[in-house]
Amino acid sequence: MRVVEQQKNTTSLAYRGLQYLAVIGGVFSFIICILLIANNLSLKSSDPIHLKALEGRLKEMKSDPSNEAIKLQIRELDYIARRAFFTSQHFNHLGIYFLVGGLIVTIASYKTLEAYRQPVPYPDSSDPKDDLVDDAHWARTSLTGGALVLAGFALILALPDNSPLDKADEPVKKGSAQQTGQGSSENTSNPNKAAPLATPEQIAINWPSFRGSAHGVSDANATPISWDGESGEGIAWKTTVPLPGFSSPIFWENRIFLTGGDKQKRAVYCFDPKDGKILWTHKVAGIPGSPTVAPKVSSDTGYAASTMTTDGVRVFAIFSTGDLIALDMEGNRVWAKNLGVPQNPYGHSSSLIRHKDVLLIQYDQDLEEDATEESFLAGVDVATGKEKWKVKRDFGPSWASPLLVNTGERDEVILAAEKVVSYDPETGKILWEFEWIEGGEIAPTPVYNDGLLYLCCGFARITALDIKTQKIVWENEEQIPGVCTPLLTNGLFFAGMDEGGIVCFDAKTGKDADGELLELWLEETDDGFYASPILAGNKIYLMDRAGKMHIFAPEKQFKSLGQPSLDEVTVCTPAVIGNAIYYRGTQNLYKIGL
Repeated sequence: MRVVEQQKNTTSLAYRGLQYLAVIGGVFSFIICILLIANNLSLKSSDPIHLKALEGRLKEMKSDPSNEAIKLQIRELDYIARRAFFTSQHFNHLGIYFLVGGLIVTIASYKTLEAYRQPVPYPDSSDPKDDLVDDAHWARTSLTGGALVLAGFALILALPDNSPLDKADEPVKKGSAQQTGQGSSENTSNPNKAAPLATPEQIAINWPSFRGSAHGVSDANATPISWDGESGEGIAWKTTVPLPGFSSPIFWENRIFLTGGDKQKRAVYCFDPKDGKILWTHKVAGIPGSPTVAPKVSSDTGYAASTMTTDGVRVFAIFSTGDLIALDMEGNRVWAKNLGVPQNPYGHSSSLIRHKDVLLIQYDQDLEEDATEESFLAGVDVATGKEKWKVKRDFGPSWASPLLVNTGERDEVILAAEKVVSYDPETGKILWEFEWIEGGEIAPTPVYNDGLLYLCCGFARITALDIKTQKIVWENEEQIPGVCTPLLTNGLFFAGMDEGGIVCFDAKTGKDADGELLELWLEETDDGFYASPILAGNKIYLMDRAGKMHIFAPEKQFKSLGQPSLDEVTVCTPAVIGNAIYYRGTQNLYKIGL
């Protein structure tokens, strides 16, 4: 006796509904399979990155690198190629979801139909119905197997390949203010051009790094002292920055640069200083080694705390994910790399600086027992991103930025942590070391003037150090800035403190008028300071965390020159260009003055 299948309740509405659902799911899945196969065969037969027209223009570019018309054509063709590629990829992603969903519906429907089939014994194994049942079973098996093979082939074709475009940024909508710079992963201008060290004249009209020249001093002589954020009086424009960040603005030749980031996205922005419009946005993505899950960071730093720098040909940015990127002035990627996710409790905030053709990166980490990464200072080639040298640092986390100084005899790059170390910026060779404090977390960047190096740790002290002898000239354990980087001018030391208050010391001696190791003056304020002071037009500008600007004279006695309000929380240090001040708040970028 054999067991064969007999239909049960095959006339019910549920049974017929499941039949229709199974058929519809099968047909839908089949159509999606065919479309996926056709889409990917078409893409693989004509890779958009190998457009003949684009390759022809690139050859022309080699013979005539200064031809702006060819550059424009290359960007347009590159945009078209990438749009086609990413459209195809979007279809693949959606198609996979639809295919899997269709297969699930089809298989589930067939499985449910089986519940309506009951095994019934036939006494005679030669019953003709037996053959019919076997044929039906073979047909279902063959159909299911063929469908799975076809679906598997479609899924394999739809999987991402190793096309260079997979690692590139997706182009934005053509015609938008953010299109420029999204098209190319290579710099069509001249990425291998090494920019010379900025001259004093260039520094005077630009603001290439954190605090401009890293000293916070501008040659401007008519900067404003009054404005009102609520009414808009005195504010030339304000523009919303799409992503949050604590990086301060930098400026080079009529372009302002900022970074922004959150758990999902990171980006570099370029603004027009005339009207505040975003000239281009570069989405930072597709960098090999970049973490798929963003690390945890403090709300005080976020994902874009480090200020950018520029060599006049490229701009450089770093994020709390460890992503380091170089872009040309049009927003095209020149090179990018991941340095490893920084392991520290607050996230990365050390800003980038440049010395000649070397980009200097301070990458201090938490040296706990379970730490897997090491602190280091690295020098990379500005044109290629290749590492020139790298020096291990046996110190805990520091959020200060490197300081580049010229002593009159040589260039030095100085890093402040529990030990202060000076390096040769061209080779990474250690020039001298100074044992400063035991433990503690350093945020203010060291400052230098007239042979003295000034170090600040909010948990320890202010130290004025003779840079040639590494001897302490004076120290003070009160009125210490915890985050704010001091300003040196007119032989005076100025800084704002975390809890509130502005302090002034005699920079040479640290003594007051009576010869005591005390401040010359202390001005109490309602709010504390994270931003750093800058000097412009013989006026000091220092923004508190509530958005109030404290403007005062660089003198031995406190003299207020104004307290205008931006009406927006800010912790960033401004850039001063001409007689205009550019400030970044928590949401907006502002231009104050003409």
